[in-house]
Amino acid sequence: MNKNKVTILASILMLCSFGLHAAEPITVNRIDEDKKSIKFGQKVDGFKDVTVIKGKACTKQNPISVDLSSLANQEVAITLSGDLKITGTDATYDIIWMINDFEAGFPELSRQAVKTNEWTHFSGRTTVILGSNKQLYLSKAGIPMDDVTFYIKNLSVKMETEGTLGSKVSWMDAPSLKKAFEPYFRFGMAVTYKGELTDVDIQDGLYRHVDTITLGNAFKPDFLFAWQNPTTKLTQYTDNTGKTIEVPALLPKFNDMDAILGLAKMNNLQIRGHVLTWHSQTPHWFFTEGYSNSKDAPYVDRETMTARHEWYIKSVLEHVTQWEEKNNNGKHIVWAWDVVNEAALDGASESRWLREDSDWYRIYKDETFIVNAFRFANKYAPSDVLLCYNDYGTSSGSNLEKGGKMNACLKIIDAIQAAPDARIDVMGMQSHISMSGPKATGNDSFETAVQKYAAKGIDIHVTELDIGHQMKYSPFKMKERYNEMFTMFIENRKTEKKHGISCVTLWGITDEATWLDGQKEYQGNKQHPLLFEGRDLYCKPAFYGVLEAAESAKQ
Repeated sequence: MNKNKVTILASILMLCSFGLHAAEPITVNRIDEDKKSIKFGQKVDGFKDVTVIKGKACTKQNPISVDLSSLANQEVAITLSGDLKITGTDATYDIIWMINDFEAGFPELSRQAVKTNEWTHFSGRTTVILGSNKQLYLSKAGIPMDDVTFYIKNLSVKMETEGTLGSKVSWMDAPSLKKAFEPYFRFGMAVTYKGELTDVDIQDGLYRHVDTITLGNAFKPDFLFAWQNPTTKLTQYTDNTGKTIEVPALLPKFNDMDAILGLAKMNNLQIRGHVLTWHSQTPHWFFTEGYSNSKDAPYVDRETMTARHEWYIKSVLEHVTQWEEKNNNGKHIVWAWDVVNEAALDGASESRWLREDSDWYRIYKDETFIVNAFRFANKYAPSDVLLCYNDYGTSSGSNLEKGGKMNACLKIIDAIQAAPDARIDVMGMQSHISMSGPKATGNDSFETAVQKYAAKGIDIHVTELDIGHQMKYSPFKMKERYNEMFTMFIENRKTEKKHGISCVTLWGITDEATWLDGQKEYQGNKQHPLLFEGRDLYCKPAFYGVLEAAESAKQ
């Protein structure tokens, strides 16, 4: 080790922070060769084991440093914490803990104002690919070294590399996510019907980790209609206005819906119903005269479409209720519904704020169909089943003129709430986010949007969470991103006193099946957006980042 450095390490915790199958510690020795400037194990202010550094006697480049040379050319997640006091003057200093790595942009772990003669706690974390012979150090810039003395206690520097992750842990051997988040909100995952929900091993893992699931496709109109054009087997239906129309005699995939409800009951799971009204994965013939599939077929009029809309929502909701009454003593398997999905315009303005590339919009030209959906859902769903508007990009933009989709969603909520026979309980924020955005907290952040929706007197479901990455995948950075998001979710949770986040659902179980690999923005860059990977569903660092958010909230 370079003898021109003073390396101080009161405690290095190199155990795997995940608390399971930790790897062997990486040992970093405490070096105390500069006896003139540094003393260890001192008693100060009633504390034991305080390190004291006299600035005037320190001849080294920086008063405090931790050698990182053994970790050169590795991606390292570094976590720093401790307590610092400075004496000798009456002032406030900007104290910076940083790494002397030019190529990495001189990463800072902590920067804060420290008032002299007071103990100040510091903490920080960064992930960096280290160059050779690097140090983590306290910068002396702006500090009159001849006039001050530093006091350090409880210094902890934890450094994680891939070698410290330990052996892989299956999701069946890992702590339960739903138990960890039980004090805060429901925890869920999206699943496929055949291939996941019918897999006994997957069932066991779902029972362990979640209390609610979302069927990615099986409850959508296309699937319930089984992609069949109902030119035969029609029956009459009279809507609440007295208008009589012809409708399909049945929804062919109700048998699959019943099987899914049975599997959920067997595994003690509830379901978020997804979705009743959507421009996509709803057959074009549902909107045309004679239920024609022809591209040239004319649309039905608004009154006929409204009657069809009511019939469909009534049929689905009453079918679920009847199944629950017959097979589950009336207890709900489906506890919430995405009533309308993705009706807001991406580039919203004050005058144009609804999606226009939609058969629904082509018939109505306004938000009437959205309000109708919540009217019908309110009429035919049990009063304790939650009704949700769901959309993507829901945290973006605070100004409609700048394309603020968030404000378009707020206008949709206003329209629903203005109808006396409609009901909306939840805003669904899909949350297909990335490593770079949106921000978790601060101005124009995800948290900003959560608070704006809550101010409407409704709760929030994070409905389709995954995290994409445009750059090379970093397991540590993904862990940090999940941790900051879940920390924010917990801070903004629903309580008895305020509306907030009451459910978080991940959009999938394992990286191998993620839908993001098929998205143009990520093509050529294999995605790792979820918490588990591999056939055995091993826990990724991101899993522990989520768990750590729950554990930290309890402290």
